[in-house]
Amino acid sequence: MRNYLWAIIGLIILFSASLDAQCKRGEKLRITNDVEIKVVDCREATRLIYNDGWYPYSIEDEREDRCPQLASSSAEYYRSSNWELSANAYSEMMSLRCDQWDSDWVNPNEVYKYWAVALEYLGKFDESEKVLIQGLEELPDDTDLMIRLAFSFKKQGKMDEMIIEYERILDAGLEDTDTLRDLASAYGEQGRIDEQVSILKKILSFDPNNSSIQSELARVYEDSGEDPLEIFKARFEDNPENAAYAIEYADKLMSNGDVDSAIEALENTLSYNDSNNMVYLTLGNAYNENSDFEEAVKVLEDLFDLDRNNYRVAMLISDNNMELDEFDDAYEWASKALKVSKNNAESLAHMGNLYYKAMNACRGDTFSRNDKAIASLAYNYFEQAQKKGNSKYFKQKKWLEENDVLFGRADWFMLDKDIQTAGKVSPAGRCYDWVSESLTKKSDW
Repeated sequence: MRNYLWAIIGLIILFSASLDAQCKRGEKLRITNDVEIKVVDCREATRLIYNDGWYPYSIEDEREDRCPQLASSSAEYYRSSNWELSANAYSEMMSLRCDQWDSDWVNPNEVYKYWAVALEYLGKFDESEKVLIQGLEELPDDTDLMIRLAFSFKKQGKMDEMIIEYERILDAGLEDTDTLRDLASAYGEQGRIDEQVSILKKILSFDPNNSSIQSELARVYEDSGEDPLEIFKARFEDNPENAAYAIEYADKLMSNGDVDSAIEALENTLSYNDSNNMVYLTLGNAYNENSDFEEAVKVLEDLFDLDRNNYRVAMLISDNNMELDEFDDAYEWASKALKVSKNNAESLAHMGNLYYKAMNACRGDTFSRNDKAIASLAYNYFEQAQKKGNSKYFKQKKWLEENDVLFGRADWFMLDKDIQTAGKVSPAGRCYDWVSESLTKKSDW
């Protein structure tokens, strides 16, 4: 019996020494009874341990109990977009340093990143910044955390800090288009054009066919007063089958006055895009710009074959025929435009302009009755168009009103009786033999 008592006393002394090593007066101790965990001061902990079967609960024990559950729940909260619970779970996970429990279960890179993202969704960018800085203190070469930190700075308007972080990413050799594009934009906002151009060129070095970056670089060149033509040329030559690149390059060439090269580029890409309406339309406009109206007509007629409901193409063909003084063909296409558009204001105005141009091409120093009949037909179309809201040819209409060139009562009484009986007059003569319309007698004639 004496030996048994000494054994118990020894165990108590040993346990007391162990407790003293973990808990000093005034300190707190985490304890458990296998049902719950509580944190109490040292004196209370001693009482509970001696009297009620509690024992000290180590961080290792808590990790074993909590980390698997936290790893699972944090991922589930994140997947379900429950950002508040997700952020709390990640916070608790790192306060326990669950990555030290099992790095296969808890990857610190992912925890810091997803914790920061959850905070971003909550709009807590200042807290996200703190989390990411903490993560980068442990993982200084982690570019994912750098990218998120730069984004956090951006959302807080800390542009200088954002640029510094992006420059760290650049130094790390990361080839990420979105990240470097943000850096280029930041340089642009600060007027650091040379650095902006340098970053955009770097992106194109590993993503050469990125059209949006190419366009952005071209815009930066233009804004700085430099000619971006070489950028458009290189992009087109690398992708001759790309219609958008060809059109953009051709437009730039034409704005620089090099219409011949624009035509060459468009003809080249047409072999790859023989059903692309915009290629035909741009090529037709280029031929028109080059005063090669016959070629413009051919190209636009091919376009109309592709899109027979496009009355504007019919009008363009008519316009080019007018430039050639081929008024019979111009009239045919103007009539098609009227039919397809169901006599809308635009096509009515176009027909009026056709008659107006024909009159000026055919008349002499004095206006014949035929000239006046054509002038009146032009005027009638201008009036119809204006009633429908199109006053494009207002000046021409006003000129007709003010210059005594419209067919009137006196002209009507000079006509043969059989024409007067019919109640309408048709323009005659070699110059107007293509006209199939008649001018109807007015009530006051």
